Amino acid sequence: MSELVLAAKSGRSEGSPASRRLRLEGQIPGVVYGASTEPVQVSCNSRELRSAMSKQQLVGTVIQLELDGTKRHVVIKEIQRHPVRPEILHIDFQVLNQK
Repeated sequence: MSELVLAAKSGRSEGSPASRRLRLEGQIPGVVYGASTEPVQVSCNSRELRSAMSKQQLVGTVIQLELDGTKRHVVIKEIQRHPVRPEILHIDFQVLNQK
C-alpha cells in the first residue's frame, strides 16, 4: 500500500473568526507540532482530507505531510468534530522524529 500524502499551507491566522473563514473557504484549520519543532498553524483542503479518511483510518497512521515544499512524517493526534453536523473543525498533527 502506498503512503498517504497530504498537502498543507502554513501561515494561517489564529483565533475563532479566522478559523470560521477558513472553513467557509473549504479549508480545515490545524496545527503541526513536535519535540524538535515550534508549533505551526496550518490549513488543509477539506475535500482532500475527507477523501483520505474515506479510504482508511487516519488517526495513528503515519502520513507524509507536504508543508511549504518540505515533506514531514506526521501522525494525526486529534480530530475535533462538530457535535451535530458531520464536519471536521480542527486537526492536530504530531511530527515524528526522523532517525
